[in-house]
Amino acid sequence: MNHRHDISRDQAWPQSGLAVLWVLALCVGVSILPGMVTESVADDSLRSKKWEILLSPQYTLTKNLGFTGGTTAKIDDTWGFGLQIGYNFNEHWNLGGFFSWSQPDYQAVVQPAPGNSGPARNISGNLQMNTFGGVLTYNVLSGPLTPYVEGSLAGTYINTDIADGPPVSGCYWDPWFGYICGTTQPTKSGTFMTYGVGGGLRWDINRYFLVRGGVRQQWIDLSNTGIPGFTTFKLDIGFKF
Repeated sequence: MNHRHDISRDQAWPQSGLAVLWVLALCVGVSILPGMVTESVADDSLRSKKWEILLSPQYTLTKNLGFTGGTTAKIDDTWGFGLQIGYNFNEHWNLGGFFSWSQPDYQAVVQPAPGNSGPARNISGNLQMNTFGGVLTYNVLSGPLTPYVEGSLAGTYINTDIADGPPVSGCYWDPWFGYICGTTQPTKSGTFMTYGVGGGLRWDINRYFLVRGGVRQQWIDLSNTGIPGFTTFKLDIGFKF
């Protein structure tokens, strides 16, 4: 991660070939979709007693924060990734664990403390945000297409990319590169309690695959700024077994 101070980062297919591809894609879709729908309807239990894994590209919106002493920060919107593993006790209830990762950029205006006659400083960098926790999900309907709601409790690790001590030099044995010496800079980091709620729409395509689209509001109990909420939109691609 980089930390920056005082700075507010073949040829084309012939038309006939494209037409052939479109016709082939349409034929494949027409032949597969009815079988998927029939299987979904015929299967009495699309979720109950099944494990599932969700892979989740996600997008978190911009957030403005105000801190004790007047310092302010803007955390930019960013793409991230999530992974969730859970068990369906029946058609409605699912209990699981999840992990999410993102690395947004930020810009901050740092105010001087009392007794410091210097001016406010502009700094920028990026945050590493990793969240681990549990999530309880309720699927409202027992059929393949259903709204869902969820609640989560987790911990979020945040590394601010801000120096937290003098540089440290040393040597060590790397498992791939062997004997290495260098200097590293400790950075300010911490783990904070996080809780959230969310919801969206789920479609169990058949006994093996599902997709969900939804939004999650996540509150992080950060020091010196209260409990700000972050809004994340996500697409879940799931596999059941």
